[in-house]
Amino acid sequence: MRLAELGRSTYFRFALALTAAFLGAYVLAGLVAFRAISTDLDKRVTQSVELAAERYEDTFAAAGRAGLVAAVTARIAVADPEDEFIWLGSHLGQAVAGHRVAGVETLASGDVDGSRLGTDPGERFRVAVRDLGDLRLVTGQSYEESDAIGSAVLEAFGTATAVLLVLAVLGTALLSRRAQLRLDRISNTLAEVSLGNMHRRVPLSGSGDDLDRLSTRINEALARLETTVEGIRQVSVDIAHDLRTPISRLGIRLEELLAEAQGQPALSQRLETASAEIRQITATFDSLLRIAQIEAGARKSRFQPVALADIGASLHEAYLPVAEERQQQLEFTIATTAAALVYGDRDLLTQLFANLIENAIRHSPAGAAIRLEIGSGTGSVYMSVADNGPGIPAGERPNVTRRFYRLDKSRQSPGSGLGLALVKAISDLHGATLELDDNAPGLVVKLTFEPCNPPRGDLAGI
Repeated sequence: MRLAELGRSTYFRFALALTAAFLGAYVLAGLVAFRAISTDLDKRVTQSVELAAERYEDTFAAAGRAGLVAAVTARIAVADPEDEFIWLGSHLGQAVAGHRVAGVETLASGDVDGSRLGTDPGERFRVAVRDLGDLRLVTGQSYEESDAIGSAVLEAFGTATAVLLVLAVLGTALLSRRAQLRLDRISNTLAEVSLGNMHRRVPLSGSGDDLDRLSTRINEALARLETTVEGIRQVSVDIAHDLRTPISRLGIRLEELLAEAQGQPALSQRLETASAEIRQITATFDSLLRIAQIEAGARKSRFQPVALADIGASLHEAYLPVAEERQQQLEFTIATTAAALVYGDRDLLTQLFANLIENAIRHSPAGAAIRLEIGSGTGSVYMSVADNGPGIPAGERPNVTRRFYRLDKSRQSPGSGLGLALVKAISDLHGATLELDDNAPGLVVKLTFEPCNPPRGDLAGI
């Protein structure tokens, strides 16, 4: 399934919405947790600074000024100035022990920038200030370690979020694709049924889920539809069979009466008219039976590689005198250097092409140009018949392939309205695409086939 098709999938969009909601809740919970962790780390730094200040207060209370100076001096010897700051001096700013930084005596307890303590600007420190007699003590600790822990937690959270996002999207795409493929199987089955393959059924996964239950109901409906359509088709075929024989006998009887009525012009004319009507009725029944046979797929057993160019050349030769008699031009073009081969029934394809040529000749006026063309494109082979006659209105084109459908302007001309219906049945049997388009003016009918490939194993039994 292409990405664009996946994006139009209802399953995918629904799953993506759930994933987005879950990720939103996950990110919100993560930010709350990160805030709590960050606040706790800051509290630990504050508590550590306050505890250190209290220890120095205890030292001053126990050992006086000398003991406090000694404790500060000893701590300075081992303290990392990047992480810990200690200053001891007078209220006027005169340093007694610890780090030598100007202006420290003006600090108050709280957070300060590292530049105030002689370290890197932008680095946060927590300081605690204590007045011990005539001395002032400033002790501080960097937030660097807690910030590093916070950054590591945030980085881990971001990585986990990214991984979760990728897994969620992939999982969503996979599950949606599986569901969409099952929906596509349902859609493809219905599409094939609409083209006349009434035997197709939706395959079941066996999971018994909602799609399986829906597929089961669809299959039941298709089975009933197949029975109904087959019954209607069989009735039509039976009627055609039952009526064809007596009508044929009637035609023979009329021919006999026509032969006996020689010398009686009025009677002969009436018998000839009746005989022509009988021939038209017989041709209609023959077309109905032929369409029924084609739609049943019985002719697929005769499929073999067929050269469309050979059919086009023979039909052009056969119909050229007819077109010239009606003062029309009939041209034939092969628009490819490769052999335009399709896999099909040669007789049916010949009849299909002949029907299109006859329609073009019959419905085009004198002086019209009719063009037959055989060609091939990318992965396809096509045949087309184009004329510059009256054409077919765009709104009528989907209807003219229906049985017995005739345009109002053609109802007075001979015919049964089965010509294009037969063309449609033959094209569907061959899996071809039938297109009726405007030739500006006139009509162009184009059939596009899949190119002939060596028969597959599954065609052996067709």
